[in-house]
Amino acid sequence: MIFISVSTLNYLHRTEIMAKSIKEFHPDSKVIICLLESEMQPEVKNIQVFDEILLAKDLGIPNFDHYIFKYTASEASWALKSELMRYVYKNELQENYFIYIDSDTRLYSSIIEVQPILDMYPIVLTPHCIKKPKDEYLQFGIFNAGFLGIKRSDEAENFINWWADKVEWHCYMDWDRFIFVDQGWLKLVPTYYNAYILTHPGYNVSFWNFDERKIYKDQDKQYTINNLPLRFFHFSQLLTSLKEAVENSNNEVLRTLYGDYLEELKISSVYHLSAEPWSYAFFDNGDRIKQLTRKAYLHYSHHHLSSNPFSLSNDKLIQCFQE
Repeated sequence: MIFISVSTLNYLHRTEIMAKSIKEFHPDSKVIICLLESEMQPEVKNIQVFDEILLAKDLGIPNFDHYIFKYTASEASWALKSELMRYVYKNELQENYFIYIDSDTRLYSSIIEVQPILDMYPIVLTPHCIKKPKDEYLQFGIFNAGFLGIKRSDEAENFINWWADKVEWHCYMDWDRFIFVDQGWLKLVPTYYNAYILTHPGYNVSFWNFDERKIYKDQDKQYTINNLPLRFFHFSQLLTSLKEAVENSNNEVLRTLYGDYLEELKISSVYHLSAEPWSYAFFDNGDRIKQLTRKAYLHYSHHHLSSNPFSLSNDKLIQCFQE
């Protein structure tokens, strides 16, 4: 089984913790990380829990600079999930099972349910909630894109290609069109593909489903969710929504889990990189790319600029679109 994830430099300490937990519970698996930066820092290559780390620009995406320029760091990371999945699918021909998992997750036990499911289905997804439907997920997406699995098959390959095509130009938030980055597209998957919806409460636990998933420790001091093993916790929005939800809870076990994760991050070998800026946030001349410029490029790049957009400037790009 191959686990894959996308990370920027400032998230790499979280990615290391995620990979460590994978190796703890799936020691025979392979972990491949896509680094969404312009260059590979020397210390990154020394992270032992990564079996392979490659730069996003080496995934083989046509016109990569044009592809990446129109997105923020978060949007680009979300868009590249499908591209990374497509890359490993084509290049890891000896493997049949592939798991995408967000860099801000941590396993607490083996995800033993997944491979047997993939023996019967080409795709596995996890919903945000399993007991209490919430209207807002019509916008945010029924399924959480922080975790999905595929089995080598024509149907899974078709799904990957479809998802990659959709997020190439539509990996952003547009509430009027019900587009929510890469995640919103997944709500169409069970209609068009033979996907299994995994409702085990121990998967993808986070603030959005605390009201239906109660975390405790059993007699063996293992974390449980609704009396089943906690498979992995999703530390999304770590210092904002998640922090608030944990603080407002009356669950000391949850608070301990959260606090322990924060301490794990601090002892990461690359914690010192957590304040590093995103390399693709700047033009080649060092000026920061304005959000207005990115959005203008996203909506008007049908002009097909021949120049590398990073070689220009905010004023030059806006001027191009006004001509």
